Amino acid sequence: MKIKFRKILLYSANTLVIILLLIGLLVAISLLPIKNNYKLYSVMSGSMKPYIPVGSLAVIVPSPTYQQGDVITFISHGAKSDADTTTHRITNIARDGNQNLFTTKGDANEDADAKPVLENRVIGKYIGGIALAGYLLRYLITLPGLIGLIAIPALIIIAEEIKNIITELKRNKQRRNFALER
Repeated sequence: MKIKFRKILLYSANTLVIILLLIGLLVAISLLPIKNNYKLYSVMSGSMKPYIPVGSLAVIVPSPTYQQGDVITFISHGAKSDADTTTHRITNIARDGNQNLFTTKGDANEDADAKPVLENRVIGKYIGGIALAGYLLRYLITLPGLIGLIAIPALIIIAEEIKNIITELKRNKQRRNFALER
């Protein structure tokens, strides 16, 4: 019974480490300065329900063109930083001089957004997402989350090494006792 519990605990811990490492790898790749690289965003409002659930991790890719019906992520009007984004569907496209002007609307909203979006404020097109993973991403970019991302795998490795050392010490003690008995 004790061995089964340890195996289950070990498999669970290893699975958690693998998931955290994969998410960390995805985030790290998205941060690389590669042209047309995908970006990851957390969707924290219900304006795109049910198409994009609250807490989803949205994968956004820049596109040379956008069409009516595309779901885009753009820098919000009055944003204090480029991290203040909105993800909505394009409902209409108009021209403003040499660039497109997008009318956007959240699927769950009754009305279109008050201000159209200039094409140069568009980050990219939504290509998919992972439900609830946005909450994890939001947590991982905090100091406690970052520490946890490093500390959890480190503690698991340390615990495994301590277990191996204790096992080896017991074997050495048994060998010494066996040698003394002869």
